[in-house]
Amino acid sequence: APKPETPVRLAESSVFMLRVAGAGKPPAERARLAAKALAAAVDDPRAADVKVVRQGEVAVVYAGPTQIVQLFEADAVAAGDSSLDVHAGAVASAVHQALESERRRSRVAQNVFSLSLVVFFALIAFYVARKLGEVADRARRWLEENGDRVLSIRVQRIELVTPAVLKSSALVALGVSRLVGQFGIFFAWLVGVLSLFESTRGYTERLTGFVVSPFSQLMQRLATALPLLAVASIAALAVFVLVRFVGLFFAGVARRETALDWLPPDLAAPVSVLLRVGIVVFSLVFAAPVVTGDADGSLGRAGAIALVALGLSGIPLVASGLIGTVVLFGRRLRVGEHVELEGNLGRISAINLLELRLETVDKEEIRVPHLLLLARTLKGVGLRPRVKVELSVSAEVTPTRVLPILDDAAARVGRDTRVEILSADADGVTYRVSAVCDALEARSQLTVSLLDALSRASISLGRSQARARST
Repeated sequence: APKPETPVRLAESSVFMLRVAGAGKPPAERARLAAKALAAAVDDPRAADVKVVRQGEVAVVYAGPTQIVQLFEADAVAAGDSSLDVHAGAVASAVHQALESERRRSRVAQNVFSLSLVVFFALIAFYVARKLGEVADRARRWLEENGDRVLSIRVQRIELVTPAVLKSSALVALGVSRLVGQFGIFFAWLVGVLSLFESTRGYTERLTGFVVSPFSQLMQRLATALPLLAVASIAALAVFVLVRFVGLFFAGVARRETALDWLPPDLAAPVSVLLRVGIVVFSLVFAAPVVTGDADGSLGRAGAIALVALGLSGIPLVASGLIGTVVLFGRRLRVGEHVELEGNLGRISAINLLELRLETVDKEEIRVPHLLLLARTLKGVGLRPRVKVELSVSAEVTPTRVLPILDDAAARVGRDTRVEILSADADGVTYRVSAVCDALEARSQLTVSLLDALSRASISLGRSQARARST
């Protein structure tokens, strides 16, 4: 009679049948153990080779190092095979086909699951990046609205860093943090995607090492140099406080809040610039090697490089500053004096280390670098400029009558008057009247005074249009 069959299953598929007991175990127990061994062999890469090993009256089927089942002569007889070897070969072939089929199915399922994870992780990354952008936008709007009011660094009443500087620095840091955060999200998604597939899993370690290793090495170096960084940070803070204090002190001198016998208020701003630049350069060149303990260290080299770079790139600026120093401290020019440069007459409104500022009669400001004065002639007029007006009088009136009238009219506006005849023709006689006045704006007053005097004397103007020019 046919024996009852007990299938050995892998997943939902039946691989082979066991019909008799063996090694003291019923068919059901043998089938359970064989199914468990098959399930373990699916995930073992060494189980690709399925073989039969004959051990006396027993044929053992192996999948790699894993024993699947022991077969006996009774199994061959119950299956209707001619011999145990034939029956064992058929079982080994069935096991090999079942393992390959299950592995293919597992790979397809794994790939489908991995693709689903790729899409899911992409959605999560896009959502997180979008939320990060929204948070950054809200922070930026808050900084633009409240940064000038709440951001400041003060020690007692001394404002070390202005709110404008902190606001701009915070905006820059926020923008950089947003970019770094978005890059980190994209990098994490890429690493996760590459690790999902067996063919790209090897690139994950390379990519991680390429991006993370430099930061890891940098952090190790920072940890090694942490004591030196702490000392350098304290020294940098001290230099910053000193520079800030010098700037605030001389700003108070310029505003006449603090009086110094040896420094006039108009020289406070250039002296402040010179002192602050000197403090920074001295700190980099001399103090940095002392703090770091290495004369050839990075800070010392940075100071030397900065000094050389400033010397090379700032030759015109330094030359202009040297000339400005001579002009300022030599008192060759003073604020309020009038000078003439290339036909432009103006009043000196300000003098600093780099430029000379002139205010013209039209209330325009002309800025003249001190370096330009090496190639241009600067004519000093003094505190009271000489204002000149040219006008044409009818040729029918003799000059002996016109000259005293114009001289008297000019004397009512200024002093040291001069009246000259420039030209004479049929259209009229052109006179130039000049006088030393208190300001450039006196040109209009001088012109009005001359015209009124000629009108009272019933002297008509020449046919050419009256002209007024200030030099």
